[in-house]
Amino acid sequence: MRAIGHTQPTGLQIWLSIAPQDLVEAALSVATLPCVGSVRERTEANLRWANNALITNGEMRSRTLTVTATAEVEGGMAAGTVSQEIAGVAEVAAVVAAAEGLARTGRPAEDAAPRVQNYAHNDVWTDPPEATSIEVLDDLAKGLGDAFERAEAAQHLLYGFAEHAVETTYLGSSTGLRRRGVQPTGRLELNAKTADREASAWLGRTTRDFLDIDVVEAVDELSTRLGWASTKIDLPPGRYETLLPPGAIADLMIYAYWTANARDAE
Repeated sequence: MRAIGHTQPTGLQIWLSIAPQDLVEAALSVATLPCVGSVRERTEANLRWANNALITNGEMRSRTLTVTATAEVEGGMAAGTVSQEIAGVAEVAAVVAAAEGLARTGRPAEDAAPRVQNYAHNDVWTDPPEATSIEVLDDLAKGLGDAFERAEAAQHLLYGFAEHAVETTYLGSSTGLRRRGVQPTGRLELNAKTADREASAWLGRTTRDFLDIDVVEAVDELSTRLGWASTKIDLPPGRYETLLPPGAIADLMIYAYWTANARDAE
């Protein structure tokens, strides 16, 4: 027999019962230095397929607290930033203390500027965070079903990944700033191979809501690229002009951006 009574709340229920704005306010209330606190709440849904079949799907949630503290040090103003995934108010004080410790022991910042003053709450500060779910990918999944049939008829294999995420950011400062912003982001990555795996083609699409994603158009483009691969020419070693599609250029630029900092250069 199972006793009937109150059940203990789950970790997710406890997590959802704490508003992200409250975490920002908790960080500001325990700070001993001027600081800026933000909570980024992210929900995401994803879908994965391989060999012309859907294989996995899932939904995830995360909440990250970021605190930037500033301190007057010899020669100017120093800053310290700490970012950490967080589940409840009990974890806030440690993040704030770590950021303040970095600020007090840091070097003067060359780009220090006066703090923004006298900003009030914006109209949506008290609104709950927005979220996504696997339902956002329903039409994509239906389109993939048709695409799998067409791929099999052409003796092609489709692989890929789709993800939709919504991030709601709450930002507050010790000078009164309170702001909330929402960022939806989606991406589709689709790879096609010939059945003998001698040729492969890839494309990517970005979207805010997947309403503008045309799976049929994407698969047709990949089929065209696979057709190009049927023409092969032997070339001696040397330098050749190479034309890349926009997606490849974007990936190269992202990598250059990630590595264009002094630490990586050193």
